[in-house]
Amino acid sequence: MKLQFAFKHLHRSEALEEYTRHRLTEISLFLLKQGQGQVTFGKTKDRFTIGVTVNSKEKFFKVQAQDADIYAAVDLAVGKLEKQFLRTRKVHQNHKKYELSKEGKMELLNSRLEFVGRFRKAA
Repeated sequence: MKLQFAFKHLHRSEALEEYTRHRLTEISLFLLKQGQGQVTFGKTKDRFTIGVTVNSKEKFFKVQAQDADIYAAVDLAVGKLEKQFLRTRKVHQNHKKYELSKEGKMELLNSRLEFVGRFRKAA
């Protein structure tokens, strides 16, 4: 996943960028198609804020998290984003009706074969 970083009211930190890139790369495996991301770090009086937006072919994802520790805020945002990725992946993988899936077709075929077998025994 391609990531762009922006810092508001904070000094740029290579360690923070690398940590965030590593954490987002771990969960990007849940995406079916690769996407592009924008990560924004900010600071208010005593809270750190992180905003992550990911644009992929399936959907547009947006997450915000706040915490007193910036690394904890990154972990919170990654957790929220992971839930969204998994939910979207589940919807896209299970979008067919049961009758059209492999299991549904096999069950339908087996029920037809049982019906034909009973019909032949009766005749």
